[in-house]
Amino acid sequence: MKSKLISIASIANMVFFLFYLFAFTKKENQATINFEDKVLKVRGIVVVDSLGIERVIVGAHLPEPNFEKGYRIAARGKGGSVSGVMLYDHEGQERGGYVTDDGFGNAFLTLDSKTSQQMLLLAEPQGSATFKLWDRSNNSVNLSVGDEAVIELTNKGKKIKLHENENK
Repeated sequence: MKSKLISIASIANMVFFLFYLFAFTKKENQATINFEDKVLKVRGIVVVDSLGIERVIVGAHLPEPNFEKGYRIAARGKGGSVSGVMLYDHEGQERGGYVTDDGFGNAFLTLDSKTSQQMLLLAEPQGSATFKLWDRSNNSVNLSVGDEAVIELTNKGKKIKLHENENK
């Protein structure tokens, strides 16, 4: 009687083991589905580092900017929300991005320090463009083209006068 019970238990154990092995193998096959010729349609993607800190966000619409150790503290202003790609440092602070805004339709490329924006490349929908660099000491360079070309230099808050166009 004991040998029959042991035989039945062994067979049942083998059946459960095979069932478990089959279920595990089936999940593995599902994970290797080929997406090579598929289109992925999403509202956003968040890339995190090994510590779970957001490092890149691709989205339509992106979250508000953050400048204090990863906390979102400021609104983007009159332009409204933006969509595109945002880059964050190892502390989760926004450090730049490539975006379009919903308010005016501008396309931006920005690079930020830990406290503020430092570089802006802006293309407006009607064709004007601006390239601006600035630092925390009120030094700046602004190159703009639109109805007219503009070059502005500022050193420690004081505008540096450039020669006027001699053809005027």
